[in-house]
Amino acid sequence: MQTRTLTVPGAELHYEVRGSGPVLLTILGGGSDAAMAGPLAETLAGRYTVITYDRRGLSRSSLTEPPREQRVEEHADDALRLLGPEPGYVFGTHSGALIALDLQARHPDRILGLVAHV
Repeated sequence: MQTRTLTVPGAELHYEVRGSGPVLLTILGGGSDAAMAGPLAETLAGRYTVITYDRRGLSRSSLTEPPREQRVEEHADDALRLLGPEPGYVFGTHSGALIALDLQARHPDRILGLVAHV
């Protein structure tokens, strides 16, 4: 596993990368962080490059601006940046599914497949 940080407008995102193959971005809901997706990521790492992350303002992803209301679109923009330049797969659960659906609605060309689990 590799641990990295991505600077985005208003935050520093902590993320983890495991495996190789097509990118599979996981977006968890609530206050869950990258560690919560660790077992799933380990299982899928033999087939995918699995990216797990702490959403802005949660756990190891710090805000670089004063706290304010966070919108789904802003989280989806973060997810798009983490997905990287090539299309990939996305798994979103609970509120992460809402973020994933917004990402797909606004950037359908970047999503190869989506699982929205609520």
